[in-house]
Amino acid sequence: MRMSEVGFFGLGFAVLLHIIFVSITIGVGWIAAYSRLKAYLSNDSYLEMFSRKVFKVMVVLELFSGVWGTIITVFLAGFFPTLTALATNVLFVPLLIALISIMVRIPSIGIFWYTWGKIHPRYHSFIGIVMAVSGFTIPLGFRAIFSEITAPTAVAEYLTTSAVSPLAAYANPFFWLLYLHTLFAVMSVGGFVVAYLMSLEGDSDGIRVGYLYGLGFLLIQIPMGVIFWASLHDYSPYMFSSVTFGSFAPAFAAKIAVVTALLVLGILGYIRESASYTKYSLILALSAVFFGELMNSGARYPYMVVTGSEGIPIAAFSNLYIEVPMVAVYVIMAFLLVSLAVFLTAAFYALFKRYLTEVPES
Repeated sequence: MRMSEVGFFGLGFAVLLHIIFVSITIGVGWIAAYSRLKAYLSNDSYLEMFSRKVFKVMVVLELFSGVWGTIITVFLAGFFPTLTALATNVLFVPLLIALISIMVRIPSIGIFWYTWGKIHPRYHSFIGIVMAVSGFTIPLGFRAIFSEITAPTAVAEYLTTSAVSPLAAYANPFFWLLYLHTLFAVMSVGGFVVAYLMSLEGDSDGIRVGYLYGLGFLLIQIPMGVIFWASLHDYSPYMFSSVTFGSFAPAFAAKIAVVTALLVLGILGYIRESASYTKYSLILALSAVFFGELMNSGARYPYMVVTGSEGIPIAAFSNLYIEVPMVAVYVIMAFLLVSLAVFLTAAFYALFKRYLTEVPES
């Protein structure tokens, strides 16, 4: 296997993990912030405690999702500097939006936590909303990259005219379909995560809130997903063929099955207000993210950028300046896998063995 292909799969692995964790933190972050705001407006002590519990979950996972975002950057710069240079040049405004959002989100998470109970609830709630909204604007920037390597608009304009409008990526209708598809998904996942974690607490009200978000946005996400899949036929025929009839058709079928099962379990769990369904709903929700992003990232292989029914091969964007030894590449991949195992063990201990039980009840 060539270095460029190893880099492609390594990049895909990093993107897959990053998206899974980001799906949790963005959705959970909004639920925490909005619950805090509602607690202030209605003077509801339960909602404030609920918000605090939910936010602690987000804090545990936020750092790791950010680390894998950095790893994506390292893969792009180390293995695909040509693609990185092209994206930076053509998609400077979307990248700037994403970077500014990150610069707002990281400090606001810390401020939201450390000012809890120390400043007026009105200002604290405002900080929480800023933190949550910045989570939505990060993919407003980064999803532009995915839309451009799937259905190029700004890149096509640049290759044709050697110039590009700063907002050209946002003139691409496919971007907005991808962005909405992403937002509805993360909100649904966040809800099912909250439902499961509240079931560990025996919090029936919290379970119901989680189901409201998870099931509610899933009902929006399903038709949005159908529209997004159908749009591939017009905007990216190669991706549509690969997903529908080609090598990624099993992943497509698996996602349909997973989403269907999630819908059934979500409805049953909400109607019966049962905690027993929450674990399986969470597993299915994360599986849906996994299969969805597997198709979004992998179905373009062996191309890095898809242009209609064809594309630009991976090797065209590979590092032409330094030949990274394959031994070093395998060592890096092994280190990432070990790091993942260590984190998941630590997260399991923090969330399920000790962390939530340490939240004060008053």
